[in-house]
Amino acid sequence: MVRKDLCLVTERRLGAAVAAIGTLMILLAATAVVEGWFYQWLGHGQFTAALLSEKRVHAAGKPSAAVNRRPARGTLIAKLQVPRLNMSVVVLEGSDDGTLKKGPGHIEETALPGELGNVGIAGHRDTHFRPLRNIQIGDKVIVTTTTSAIHYFIDTIDIITPTDMEILDPTSGPTLTLVTCYPFEFIGNAPMRYVIRATPRQNVGGGDTSATR
Repeated sequence: MVRKDLCLVTERRLGAAVAAIGTLMILLAATAVVEGWFYQWLGHGQFTAALLSEKRVHAAGKPSAAVNRRPARGTLIAKLQVPRLNMSVVVLEGSDDGTLKKGPGHIEETALPGELGNVGIAGHRDTHFRPLRNIQIGDKVIVTTTTSAIHYFIDTIDIITPTDMEILDPTSGPTLTLVTCYPFEFIGNAPMRYVIRATPRQNVGGGDTSATR
């Protein structure tokens, strides 16, 4: 009888410990999500201020400060919008986990936002890039920096293995490559990658439809 009581007590304590650990993990995950969206809120304000500052410099006829071609990791470098999905996120430099917790990150060694070439941007499927599960061919994606705004349109949506990184190879023309993990509802480390490719549209006159300030 005593042994049975001890087993019951042990089971209850183990159950309580497991529940406590589970609750702690949920709280940690929730904290990370809240922190990421709080940074996005701050980032939008900082980006708007940077745009206004750039406009004042141009209005005064002063030359802009020299642009660092390789921004420091974690630097806010652009804003990415998908109007149909009501999606608007600020993009940081770098694709390490610490950066991606705050927002989508520019993939190192690809063209920087606003440059000619293949601009690679990665994001987490369960936070900032989650709306992309509803992306469609033809959707508009706007990438804005302090000096330009380029309007891309979705050309392809592919599911690849993590080793198929040719999608990040340089391109001769302006290209946007968005990368996130797949499946979106997978629990744990998702085994595949969801890749969205977009380019500016060409009009009848041969020019593209991107807008540049």
